[in-house]
Amino acid sequence: MSKEDNKEIVARWFKGFWDNPWDPNIVDELAAPDILLQYSLHAPRRGREDVKAFMIQFRKAFPDLKFLGV
Repeated sequence: MSKEDNKEIVARWFKGFWDNPWDPNIVDELAAPDILLQYSLHAPRRGREDVKAFMIQFRKAFPDLKFLGV
């Protein structure tokens, strides 16, 4: 896989996971089944369903969240 391919995947993940509106299907599409998501101030999350459940709750708390600049 080329550097450009990797950049494209990261950009798709960032847009799908952190953009607004977010797309929970990006987790199933790009993440490994045993994904480990670790963010400070939050307990680690493992597995696609656990990560999606975390983000659903996170988005309820911060519905206007949007990151820019990938």
